[in-house]
Amino acid sequence: MSKKLFLLPVSVVMLFCFDKMNAQNSENIIHDFYKRNGQLNLKSGNNSQVGIEILNNDSSKSLNANILDVQQTYNGLRVYNALGKVIIKNDKIISEKNTFSRNIVIANQPKVLKSLSKEFLKQQLGLREIANIDYLTDVYFEKNGLYILSKELFVSDKNTSDVWHVIANASSGEILSKDNLTLDCSFERNIHPHEASNGLEATEKMNNVQMLQGVANKIPNTKLVNSLFPPSNASYNIFPLPLEAPTFGSRSTINNPWDVQASPEGWHSDGTNNYTNTRGNNVYAYSDQNNANVPGYSPDGGSTLNFDFPFADGRYDDPFAYKDAAITNLFYMNNKMHDIFYKFGFTETARNFQTNNFNNGGIGNDAVRAEAFDGSGLNNANFSSGYERVVGGQPQVLAPRMQMYLYDRTQTPDDPIIRYQYNTPASITSRPKVLTGGAGFGPVFGPPVTGDLIVSSPTDACTAPAPGSLTNKIAIVTSTSCEYGLKVLNAQNAGAVGVIVYRPSNDTPTSMGAGSYGSQVNIPSINIGKTEGLFLVGELNNGNAINATLDFDYDGFKHSSFDNGIIAHEYGHGISNRLTGQGYSCLSTTNTIEQMGEGWSDYFALMLTTRPGDTSSLARGVGTYPKGQPVTGVGIRPAKYSPDFSVNGYTYNSTNTAVVPHGVGFIWATMLWDLTWKYVEKYGYNSDVLANPTSGNAKALQIVVDGLKLQPCSPTFIDGRDAILQADAIGNGGEDKCMIWKAFAKRGLGVNASAGSKTVGTDQVEDFTIPSDCDSVLATKESNLANNQFIIFPNPTYDEFFVGNISKSKDEVEIRVFDMSGKVVITDSRMPESKKAISTKSFPKGVYMVHIKQGLKSQIEKLIVK
Repeated sequence: MSKKLFLLPVSVVMLFCFDKMNAQNSENIIHDFYKRNGQLNLKSGNNSQVGIEILNNDSSKSLNANILDVQQTYNGLRVYNALGKVIIKNDKIISEKNTFSRNIVIANQPKVLKSLSKEFLKQQLGLREIANIDYLTDVYFEKNGLYILSKELFVSDKNTSDVWHVIANASSGEILSKDNLTLDCSFERNIHPHEASNGLEATEKMNNVQMLQGVANKIPNTKLVNSLFPPSNASYNIFPLPLEAPTFGSRSTINNPWDVQASPEGWHSDGTNNYTNTRGNNVYAYSDQNNANVPGYSPDGGSTLNFDFPFADGRYDDPFAYKDAAITNLFYMNNKMHDIFYKFGFTETARNFQTNNFNNGGIGNDAVRAEAFDGSGLNNANFSSGYERVVGGQPQVLAPRMQMYLYDRTQTPDDPIIRYQYNTPASITSRPKVLTGGAGFGPVFGPPVTGDLIVSSPTDACTAPAPGSLTNKIAIVTSTSCEYGLKVLNAQNAGAVGVIVYRPSNDTPTSMGAGSYGSQVNIPSINIGKTEGLFLVGELNNGNAINATLDFDYDGFKHSSFDNGIIAHEYGHGISNRLTGQGYSCLSTTNTIEQMGEGWSDYFALMLTTRPGDTSSLARGVGTYPKGQPVTGVGIRPAKYSPDFSVNGYTYNSTNTAVVPHGVGFIWATMLWDLTWKYVEKYGYNSDVLANPTSGNAKALQIVVDGLKLQPCSPTFIDGRDAILQADAIGNGGEDKCMIWKAFAKRGLGVNASAGSKTVGTDQVEDFTIPSDCDSVLATKESNLANNQFIIFPNPTYDEFFVGNISKSKDEVEIRVFDMSGKVVITDSRMPESKKAISTKSFPKGVYMVHIKQGLKSQIEKLIVK
C-alpha cells in the first residue's frame, strides 16, 4: 500500500536574518533551522522518514558568506531534484530556497533489482559497447504523483565521450529519465544529422548533450598537504590571453604564468609527482588521434620545462606536424582558466578541477583530461564536467574531459578538400575532384580504406541492406530519409568498409552529424553532391566497375587547440555545471528548455579575450578562426555580440524560436554582455580581469560567477537574472540593483517577464519594465543628462577613456583635460565620429575636468582616474 507524508511549506526566500547562533558551523545552523521551524523531523536518534543531507559547503569570499546545497531525503535516500540553497552570513541564515517535495506518496514496489543488464542499457541508450556503469545510491523519483524507488547510474560509452545519466525504476527497470551529460558544442553551423526526403537541407539541429567520459572512481579523501614546494621555472611559446586565436596576433614566450594562490606548486606538479610534459595538478593535455579516450602523446619540455615548438597553419601546412605547439597551447589555456576563475570563486569547495586540493576542502582527483586532435569527429569541441559527490559517506569522482577537434579548411571548386581517389578504371582516375563533406563520427584519423564501389539496396540504407551484401565494398548511399549515422551503420553491418553518401538534389555537400547512431560506426564515410553521385550510380548501373580509396588530406585544417576562445568556452561548461545545484545534470534541456550553458560559455570566452582599447561599440563574433573568417567576422552565432540593437536585436521573446541550446544560450550571453558594459561605464575598464577587482570587467565577471552559485538546479532566464540580483544584494548591498534591472529589461527580461513551463520552449513572455523604485532613480539621472551631447566613459577609469558623441552635429570636437590645479594635461581635436581612446596611463590618481567643445556648444564633465 502507498505511504503518504505531508511537509509543511518552507518559505521560498528569507531575506531577513534569524537569531544568531554562536559556536555552530554552517551544517549545524541549517539542521537547527529546519528543526526549529518544524519543517523536518531531524531529532538525534529518531528514525524519521524525512531528512536533509548537506551536499556542498562553499565559502564565498566575494559574498562573504557560505553557500550550502541541501538535499531532501526520505528513509535515508535522496528525493531526486528535491534541493535547497541556503546562504549563511555571520552565522545567520540570510536566504533559504528549496524545491523540497511537500507531499510524498511512495509507490508500492514488491521487488527491487540489484542492477540493470548491460544489454538492456545498450538497447535503451543506443550504444555498441559500454565502458563502465557506475551506480549511486537509490533515489525516489516522482512520476505521475507517485514517488518510485529508482536506480541512479552513469553509463559511459566505450566508443565516444558520452556518459549517460540514467534514472530507472528499481523494480521494472523502466527508464524514467536519461540525459547525455556530454555537452557537444559544434562550432560548425551546417552540420546535419540527416537530410529531408525532399532533398532540401534539414533544419539545423544542435544536440543538447552534456558530456562525460571515463570511469568513476571511488576514492579516499584527498590527502593533506602540510608544506608546499616552490614551482620550478617554465616557459611556453603560446598565444597568450587576451589573444583569441592566431588570426588576432602572434605567439610569444611567457615565463611562469601561473598564480601561486590557485596553483601553489605551479603547473607541472600535483604535490606528489613532478612532470616535464604537459601534465600537472589542473590538467593533463595530450593527443587522442585514435579516439581511445586514454592519455596519448604529450610534448615534453625537458628538465628546463621549455615548451617552445614550431607552429604554422597555412593552406598547405599539415596540422599534425605542429601537434606539440597545439597541445602546449591547450595546456596553457586550461591552466589559465583554472587560475583565473579560482580568483573569482571556482575553488576547491566549489568543486573545481584539481588532482590535489592542498588541504583546502573539496574532494580532488579530478584534473581536466584535455584531448587534442581527438579522433571522434571534426568541426567540434566538447567538455564533460564529471562530478564530485559523496555517496553513502564515500566520495565519488568522475574527472572532466575536454575534447578538441580539427576543423575543415575553407574549400572551393578549384581547391576542394581531398577525401577520395578513384583507382580504376583508368578513364576516371584523373577525373577532377569535387567538393566533399566529412562525418562527425567514425574513425576520423583511421587508415585509408580501398574497395570496389557498390550501390546500396535499398539506396538510402535507412532499412538495413541484406547481411553480407556489401562485404569489403564502399557503399554508395543517397542522403535522404533518415540520419546519416544510421545509414552508415546499416552499411557497416552489411559488410561495407566505407560509405559515400550523395545528395540527389543539391551539388553542395554537407558535414554529416552523428545523430543517434553515429557512436556505433567504425568505418569512414564522406558526403558528395548530386552531379558526382549520379555519375557514380550511372556507371555502376551500366556494369562498369569502379575501385576507390577513401583517404583524407588534412593540409590547411585548423586546430581548435589554438583558439583560446573555444577552449575558454568549453572549460566554461565545466564551471557552469559544477557551480549550479548539485554540480551535475542541473543544466539539461530535459528539465529546462531555457538551458543557458552555451551562454555562460560564450560570455567567459568574450570576457577573457577583451583587449586594451575595446569599447561597447566593438561588436564581437565568436569562432571566427576555425570558420576561416577574419577577426571581424560574425562567427558561428546568429549575430555579433553588441549592446547595439542595430547589430544584435535579440530579446527574451527570441528564445521562443531559437535553436536549443546554442541559440538560446546566445541570447543569454547577449544579456550578460550588455550588463558588462553597464558595469564598465560605472566602474571603469581593464581588459585584464585580474588587474583590478574593482574594474567594471572584474565586477561583472564576479557577479555572474556568484549568480551561478546562487541559482537553483534547472534554472530559467528568470532564475539566472534573480540570482545575479541576489548576488548584488548580498555582496554589494544592492548598490547596482537598478543598473542590473535596466540591463536585463532592455532585452525583455523585465519585472513581468515569464519563463512559462520549464519543459516548453515556446511560452516565454518578455517584458521591458523595471521596478518602480528604479524608475525614480533613473529619471533623476536622465534629467541631468538631457542637455548633454557628449558622454565620457568609463568613469571612473584606470588607463584610458572615450568621448561619445550623441548629437547629430558634424562639427569638429575639441577636448581639453584639466587637473584640479587648472593645468591643461591633454589637448585633442577630432571629427565627431571618432572612437579614439584618450590615454590616462601617465595621470596620477585623482579628479580631472574634461572640457568638450563642438561648434557653439560646450560641456564640462568630471573624470575620476583610479
